[in-house]
Amino acid sequence: PADGVNVTARKVYDDNDTGIENDATYRSYLISMKDSNRLVIDSFHLNDVIGADLSLECNTKNPNTFHGMERYASSAIINIYSYPKVKKGKVCNDDGRRSPCHKRYEIHSRGCEDFGDVRKILNAIRNLSSLQHNMPINNKPIRYLVILNPFSGGGGVNSKKGAKYVYEKMLKPMLEQTGIEHDALVTRSGGHARDRMKIRVSRSDKESEHRFDDRSQHDKNVCAINADTESTDISEYNAIIAMGGDGILFEIMQGIHARTDEKELLGKLKFGIIGCGTSNGLVKSILHWSGENYGPRESIFQICKGHTAPLDIASYQLANTSKTYTSFLTFSWGLIADCDIESECIRWLGSLRQDIWAVYRGILFRKKYRARLSYLPPNFSDGVTGKVYSMPEFGKPLSNEWVTIEDDFIVFWACNVSHAAHNMYNCPMAKMNDGMFHILVVRGSCSRIRLLEMLLKLESGNHIQCRDLEVIDCVAYRLTPLSENSCNDLDGELIESGPIQARMIPFGAQFFAGKMEK
Repeated sequence: PADGVNVTARKVYDDNDTGIENDATYRSYLISMKDSNRLVIDSFHLNDVIGADLSLECNTKNPNTFHGMERYASSAIINIYSYPKVKKGKVCNDDGRRSPCHKRYEIHSRGCEDFGDVRKILNAIRNLSSLQHNMPINNKPIRYLVILNPFSGGGGVNSKKGAKYVYEKMLKPMLEQTGIEHDALVTRSGGHARDRMKIRVSRSDKESEHRFDDRSQHDKNVCAINADTESTDISEYNAIIAMGGDGILFEIMQGIHARTDEKELLGKLKFGIIGCGTSNGLVKSILHWSGENYGPRESIFQICKGHTAPLDIASYQLANTSKTYTSFLTFSWGLIADCDIESECIRWLGSLRQDIWAVYRGILFRKKYRARLSYLPPNFSDGVTGKVYSMPEFGKPLSNEWVTIEDDFIVFWACNVSHAAHNMYNCPMAKMNDGMFHILVVRGSCSRIRLLEMLLKLESGNHIQCRDLEVIDCVAYRLTPLSENSCNDLDGELIESGPIQARMIPFGAQFFAGKMEK
């Protein structure tokens, strides 16, 4: 404690309960405290802290009340909002799920004269907890736009895994603990999130103080949360948080892609995603790279800490239309696309629907898909990371650097990330910003038994070791289907069929993520 500020811990430190006793920094600090005849009565790890503040609680019976101030007597409390990893009821360093374990320290009356020392303590905790990302910029508070799909996940509006419940019980209180302001938008139909990205006339600061809710009574009953008036342009926010499945983020990215200031927005905005859907591939990938368990609180924790890392995104172009797309997850064609799109008829089964359809389409009634694949291998001598390649026009010959394959395929799966779903570790070698596509290819010569073996190993990632699976690394590719009745599946969404080409955009967007080793 700072001089003159005595604190009383509400929870006494127990070295059998925290798992911090093996931390070298803590042991060094404990030794120094013993040398100076001080007692450590409590502890918390700064890496687990998302916020700290000071609160005053009325207490007319406080014996430390200043003379003449009995009417205004109160207790000053330092609140530390901490979410350590807990396993089997004990705090652990590596494994475990994030759980709230907040600290409250009551300040002695001598420290309450001007709270100068208290402010020093709070600022030290915030700085040492690496919360500088959440501090106001040019005296303007940080503000996020939260977009949630109340029907994601298939469990209904009131599901405990749904976006409404996660928002009200987890995200909203944790943002308040962090000190981050936010607006929230509940999508009412497909395409609503994409339309929200359109350019708006910026409102004045005076108008921003008077918020209103113009939703119908029916919509208010769907999800009674902070209302976003939809009058603020997204460029005025510091971050966009998507709550739902990968589809809600796909809409957001396409809406930004349609704007003339797309490049500036992707350079300015931070993005976060909280998995409330069925697959949640990007959520699982980011948590995997960040060393976190899979769960909504873990994603919210990363958002509240404020640290970001660049994510590679991809630009897609179709031959049969002038339409282009931005992608962050995967592109599939053949068996994987059919399993994703055709199984929509049994969506009520959740993630199990894709397993059932894989057996139906891949084993019982197997199809082969003929196509011509051309790809541009990475040139590591050029420094592949950070370079964006120009794509040739459809119909024009490719340069000699490109490699072309024509064959019958069963699986064609171009991956940006490690997980296509929370239970599908499809691309273990993929990194958050390695600057490459990793295309998984299974040719038509693969037997049903060996294909089944691969599908059964998808969850663990061991399918990569199967001999019939090829992995092609590239920075750009073009796929020309030569058979009928095939579909293009981009980030889990059905798009126009036909020839398609893509290029990687390294470091394309900033996403909230843990600090990862290079």
